[in-house]
Amino acid sequence: MKSKTHKYETRQYMLSTDYEIYHYQNDDIRSVTIHHHDFYEFYFFISGDVTYLIEGKSYYLEPGNIVLVNSKELHQAIINSEEGIYERVVLWISRDFLKRLSSEEMDLSLCFESNKKKNVLSTDFEQKKNIRFILNKLVSLENYKGAGYELLYKAYMTELMVHINNLALNENTELSVEIKKSNLIDGIIEYINNHVEEEITIDEISEKFYLSKFHLSREFKKYTGTTIHRYIVQKKLIHSKEFILKEMPITDVYKQCGFGDYSNFFRAFKNEYGITPKQFYEAMIKSNI
Repeated sequence: MKSKTHKYETRQYMLSTDYEIYHYQNDDIRSVTIHHHDFYEFYFFISGDVTYLIEGKSYYLEPGNIVLVNSKELHQAIINSEEGIYERVVLWISRDFLKRLSSEEMDLSLCFESNKKKNVLSTDFEQKKNIRFILNKLVSLENYKGAGYELLYKAYMTELMVHINNLALNENTELSVEIKKSNLIDGIIEYINNHVEEEITIDEISEKFYLSKFHLSREFKKYTGTTIHRYIVQKKLIHSKEFILKEMPITDVYKQCGFGDYSNFFRAFKNEYGITPKQFYEAMIKSNI
């Protein structure tokens, strides 16, 4: 079954309430800005020369690799060479939709949320063929005109996520992916994540890890693809959205996320997402009606 391809878009938010799937082929992209989503992302790599950055770790991708990213993880694709076609299938999945597909016996979100999860998976020939076949069925539903559309996409998605969870949570699954990481940067990221509700300064981190600010900034950018200041702000904003969706008063959210004052929080939120915290809340509530 041959899958259709889509025109590449830079949009990083969902228009659908359940899922969106895109089959991309490009020869004119060098990188994607580091970002995160309010949904889960499943990424099936087909071809190209690509390094994928996730939370301070760099993965050099091979055809058939699967990338799994949850809503709190900052990530970025780096295209190392424009030679050849950069081809992948990208599947965006609403957290609520995946929860509804799950059963008491099997939580399909574990491949994204479990402490034992892996961000990048390798597949053998049969696994690659089966997963690609299910993805092609999902893409082909765009042109489906018959009855039972909702039943079909739920069935295909359930089948896919059962496969992926079995693969992702199997301790015997080999991760034959080249990984570049730093124990120092892992420690700094863990520190930031553990103190994200507090005010965090570069001076504080520099002193904590016995590094000069220059060396800290250089190493952090090298492994994460972003500055330490921007990383801290993005992590705080991710946290703030979770509080907003739990209906915490927006005027209290900035305190809970260690922004110092409301104007800094409001400005950072608007600059990052293009909407105000209140507009974000209203949009998310409306999308779940």
